[in-house]
Amino acid sequence: MNQRNISILLNDVLAENCYANGSFLGENSKPLMCRLEDGLVYTKGFGIVMLYGDPLMGPVNKFIDRLVQAGIYNHWNSYRVNWIKCRSRKIALVHPLDGYHSFNLYHMQPAFYLLLIGWCLSALFFVLELLLNRIFHKRI
Repeated sequence: MNQRNISILLNDVLAENCYANGSFLGENSKPLMCRLEDGLVYTKGFGIVMLYGDPLMGPVNKFIDRLVQAGIYNHWNSYRVNWIKCRSRKIALVHPLDGYHSFNLYHMQPAFYLLLIGWCLSALFFVLELLLNRIFHKRI
């Protein structure tokens, strides 16, 4: 990690815990690992063991769905991460220009629009120059 030549696939919760307790932080509290935000990895989640045909299966599923949809699960995770950060007494300084970033066509979309506008303007000026050249050439 100190040489920045390693790639690790971690669960988001585990990575946040490692950042919170300071194990992924280097000197001056700089993050040692770079994140790629657009990556999509399916992981196994948490599970509850219940017997097949249990009458509480439906209410438990509804309860879990409501917890996740309401954002309470994410709130609990952020609360736990903040508690770990306070306990570790290390502060992570975030430098947005210090890491790797994944660029895709969505990020390059303004550049393509500018290129298209430039091509259209150059074609328009070319046609105008041809027309003006013919008009002035006929007068002479």
